[in-house]
Amino acid sequence: MNLYVCEGLENLKTQLEERGYNTNIYGSQQYDAIICNIKDVDLASLSIINNIKHEGTLIIDAGSKSIEDIEYILYNRAYSSLF
Repeated sequence: MNLYVCEGLENLKTQLEERGYNTNIYGSQQYDAIICNIKDVDLASLSIINNIKHEGTLIIDAGSKSIEDIEYILYNRAYSSLF
């Protein structure tokens, strides 16, 4: 699974890599999920916009989630509403 982890979440990025996830792969590879603090990031300004799948890409707000929460979301592709 290819993941894009936004700047400022280096600890989370390391933990995901230790669990076998590919993070911040550049080139023509498409991302299955974007993990960021939604309050801190303007998603439209990310330089990866061409690497996002048109359907099925998860956007995970890492704000108050543990690595276990994020892995559960990735594995089950389940996420609660933002509102």
